[in-house]
Amino acid sequence: NNRINTLSSDNNLLKDEFVKQASSLANRNLTKQSYNPMEYKTTYSQSGEDAIIKYILFELQRYEKVSYLDLGANHAKEISNTYGLYEAGASGVLVEANPYLITELELYRNRDVILNKCISAKDDEELEFYIFNGDGLSTPDYESAQKMLEINEHLFIKDTVKVKTISINTIIDNYFKDRVPEVVNIDIEGMEMEVLQQIDFEKFRPLIYIIETIPYTKDLVKREKTEEVIDFMNKKGYVEYAFTGINSIFIDERQLGNK
Repeated sequence: NNRINTLSSDNNLLKDEFVKQASSLANRNLTKQSYNPMEYKTTYSQSGEDAIIKYILFELQRYEKVSYLDLGANHAKEISNTYGLYEAGASGVLVEANPYLITELELYRNRDVILNKCISAKDDEELEFYIFNGDGLSTPDYESAQKMLEINEHLFIKDTVKVKTISINTIIDNYFKDRVPEVVNIDIEGMEMEVLQQIDFEKFRPLIYIIETIPYTKDLVKREKTEEVIDFMNKKGYVEYAFTGINSIFIDERQLGNK
């Protein structure tokens, strides 16, 4: 089923979630000692990206019909930047090259279109995909794989599989021809620029992009960002709204209006 299920104004689960959270807070007599912010806001992302996305959608009143494209979806829930939207009723397209994650995605994300493909400039090529023991690090880029192994002695490649490729433009043509998604998440281990350069930003302008903008490191604090990605997005009319220490969240300035 290639149709993307979206929220309707009659069954606006995302809006209801915001109202429910706000009411819960308003009805409690919170003290400095008792307040725990994590008790009242559910986040599945690695660094709270999904909470930021929901805030942007709420502030811009774009919560009535929400869809997304997630490139490098990884797990269905854990460290997912789109599961929070899915849980609230939205749906979209998940692209994940690791075949060992597909059963989990199909089980917990059954409203989504799930593509077991590797993002590339060309369609239907076959690439070797290096599967790591660490979450979210698997890649078709051999040099990137070797670099990560050098940085972290606890990492190892547990399997190498052949995966068919698909281009970003084929995904757009097949699944988003009639409507651009509100959110695009890109986490493809160093291949972000290659994908971004393929997009026609005059025709395809999602409201929000979440893009990993740090090189791999095992340290908690990442002291450098991929300025190439940030400069590219700025030139395309996207402003960096937030940086989570891992991902930059960009908003389309054309859709901001006076906000």
